[in-house]
Parts: sequence; structure tokens; C-alpha cells
Amino acid sequence: MSFKVLITEDHALYRDGLYLLLLEAFPAVQIFEAGDFGSTLTTLAKHPDIDLLLLDIHIPGTSGLNGLKELKARHPALPLIVVSTVDHHASIQQMLRYGADGFIAKTSGKATMLKALRDVMDGEVVVVGGQNNNGPMALSPRQVTTLELLSLGLPNKEIAAQLNISPATVREYVSDLLKLFDCDNRTQAVLKARQLGFILD
Repeated sequence: MSFKVLITEDHALYRDGLYLLLLEAFPAVQIFEAGDFGSTLTTLAKHPDIDLLLLDIHIPGTSGLNGLKELKARHPALPLIVVSTVDHHASIQQMLRYGADGFIAKTSGKATMLKALRDVMDGEVVVVGGQNNNGPMALSPRQVTTLELLSLGLPNKEIAAQLNISPATVREYVSDLLKLFDCDNRTQAVLKARQLGFILD
């Protein structure tokens, strides 16, 4: 499968690493590179057929999530994955809310990153953030949303109402989250999620 990917990353060493990783995952890939926000917009204008954008939101020419919002406003159909350290001004859920199709933490190992990239190209929304003792942890966007609502202290019934799902489904989500974070209760899970960057105040 031949397709085009744009890497927007201002650190040349990490950009080179992503380049090599993409070639390993997809030998027929055509890769473009940008080191700042302006050159990202220029490259997308010259190559409107780019299939995927890998974006570090901390790049020259923009701040916070403004770049992400502008890119999705200009190119709403372009799949965009944030590849970054956790942003201390916004949670992963906010990135998804502003249009990101996924998030991959820079701390992810090679195997995790390769799987995430392949899943993305298969049309899946991928969220891989933070590090625990067993390596990077992957959550679904719905699990990230549930975590944020848990952090607000909402009971299952209210979470169910906000997500338009049944309380029984919320219980399943919470149970899965407790297993993923290896915690005994929701308070511990929220604390660990904050430590790993899935939710931020």
C-alpha cells in the first residue's frame, strides 16, 4: 500500500526516528517533513493528497492546541495523530475533542509505536499515552472520556447520562480501567491517570 505521511516535528533527531519507523512499518510510504507550523501548512497546500499527519503540538509558529484546531479547520478530513510528550496545558481528551484522530506518547517503545501506526492506517482511533511499569498504556477515546468524568467525582448514573449509555456499560468501563491501571478503586485510578497524563486539571 502506497500512501503519503507528513511528519511535523521540530526536533530533527526524533523526526529522523519517526521517518525510519514509518519506512519499517510501510515500505512504500512517501514521507514529507516539516519543522514548524508554517512549513506544515505550506506542505499540506502543495500536497493535498497527504494521507496522514503526525503532529507534535509543541512546534514553532503556534502555541497550545491552536495549531491542531487550525489544521483540522483547514483539513477536516485529514487523519491527524498527535505524537508528543503529554501537554501540561491540555489533556489527551481535549486533543481528541479538537479533532485529533489519536495520540501517541513519545515515550512509547518501538513495537508499540509500530502497532499504533498500523492501527491508525487501518482506520482505528489510537490513544497511547504515558508510561507505567509495563510500558506504554493504550486506552480507547471512550475510556479517556470516562476517566475525565470519574475525575469530576461523578457517579456511574451521571456518567451514563452524559455518555448516553447504560449504567451497566459504565460499570464495565470502570472495571476495565481499574484493571488497566492496576488499581483497587476509582480514586486510585484517577490519580494514576493524572500521573500518566491521560487527564489533567
